[in-house]
Amino acid sequence: AVVSTQSTGGMWREIFIWCLISSLVIHLVAGLLAWYSLGGHPIAMYAVPVFLLAGFLTPLFAGTITSAVIMFVYQAGDFTMSSLDAFLLGVGQTIVFTFVAASRIYVTL
Repeated sequence: AVVSTQSTGGMWREIFIWCLISSLVIHLVAGLLAWYSLGGHPIAMYAVPVFLLAGFLTPLFAGTITSAVIMFVYQAGDFTMSSLDAFLLGVGQTIVFTFVAASRIYVTL
């Protein structure tokens, strides 16, 4: 399916939704992995909600801005966006956000 270039909110929304879904999946897997590996720890049960909160807040703030920028570029170039394009852009944002977050952790160690 092709998302119309006239529907700027449609482009932004579809990229944002894919970014949010892929981020929540990655953070859910990370939370469950932490819960499984730290099973005997009394505070480990709180890691999963914290990871899910991080997986929701990152796309909510950074994903909103970058999705809008991508939408403006597509609109200025008068390009059409397919659902596959929106999927790849949303998942690509999540990969970039995850890489940046992981590289910032290594700097603090």
